[in-house]
Amino acid sequence: MIDRLKDRRVYAAHTAWAVLVVVVYLFMIFKPSPGLPIFIALLPLVILIWVVGHLAILGVAWIVVKGSRVAIKTGSQARSRPVGLTLAVIGTGILTFVGVFQILMTVYQGKLYPYHYANLWTTMLVIKFFHAACFVGLLLRQQWSRLASALLAIGWAVLMASQIAGNLPLSASSDIADLMIAFGIMVFLFILGIYLVVSRKAKSFMKN
Repeated sequence: MIDRLKDRRVYAAHTAWAVLVVVVYLFMIFKPSPGLPIFIALLPLVILIWVVGHLAILGVAWIVVKGSRVAIKTGSQARSRPVGLTLAVIGTGILTFVGVFQILMTVYQGKLYPYHYANLWTTMLVIKFFHAACFVGLLLRQQWSRLASALLAIGWAVLMASQIAGNLPLSASSDIADLMIAFGIMVFLFILGIYLVVSRKAKSFMKN
């Protein structure tokens, strides 16, 4: 039953990805542009993203299976993933796929994307690499990934705090709204980081 459920989730992920790519492609072809018809110009990129997305889903599914085997060995297979760990998986996963997209677009365009300076491009890619390592580690239920994810969350919170402090005092109502959103995200990341460090449920879910 569990294997069938996992298979259904993988099939659902493949279907959702295929539908998403098709919808975005159809949306973009109606956007006027000079030169070649947009559906011809974008087709190679769409195919590349479509293939890489499906390969990524297969890779994640394989890692999840490996993590399930770890859970069976440690006797924690019956435990559900704590909400904090789920949020950490989602956050590190998103930045992982952003890094993959950064590399794809750089290769496709033949120039650095989206950061046009080599130092900044490399720095951001390295940051996404660390998130990717944590993403894989979390799926494999490795304790180090829990602590590393906590450090990343707290690090992002500190960075946002420094940016908020640098933009004070505020001069417009729109700035106040932006500040409140940034402050909320900062507090959420800080709480998530602390939770990953101190939560017994999160610790017991991972491999000892």
